[in-house]
Amino acid sequence: MGRDRKFNTVDLFLCTKNLILQNGYEGFTIGQLATMLDVSRAAIYKYYQNKDELLLDFMLEEMNNVLNSFKTIQEEQSFLEKIDLLLQKIYMYKDLHLILGIQEVIPTKDNPHLENKKKKLALMHRELYIPLVHIVQQGKMEGFIEMDIPNELLLGFIFQSISIPNHSGIDDGKLMDYTKNLILKGIIKNK
Repeated sequence: MGRDRKFNTVDLFLCTKNLILQNGYEGFTIGQLATMLDVSRAAIYKYYQNKDELLLDFMLEEMNNVLNSFKTIQEEQSFLEKIDLLLQKIYMYKDLHLILGIQEVIPTKDNPHLENKKKKLALMHRELYIPLVHIVQQGKMEGFIEMDIPNELLLGFIFQSISIPNHSGIDDGKLMDYTKNLILKGIIKNK
């Protein structure tokens, strides 16, 4: 059994992320988390009533981290500088889509506290797309992106391309370079 010792939010959410990506919602338990943190389950229950509240707080923190990261892309940068930074940041948070998908299975019926957390996540998700659409629009205005490609389709393509599993075992840096090249130049070889 774990000891009644202190733990910090960073460690708590890092372990939560690892367990949720490894085991999914159904396989995630406070007991596993407590073992990983070397604390008692009671230590975690002092802060969270149940795993659903913990998971939603974790998702809110992850989304907040992503939003703050995207805000560091400077307005005065060129499109190519911005898209390069954006792709690096999306790659850094490539598990976000999987993580946020878990909120769909978290029951919130008759629990306004959890429902409010889900609503806040939805608002943050919409907020996430604002700087991305601006970057895509800049790319269109500067002639780098075809004007008739819908923004949502293009952004979905970028997100999905980056979250493709690395079954081939390619080094992360090389994989990011290949993915970036595919997104920016396509598969047709320039002659």
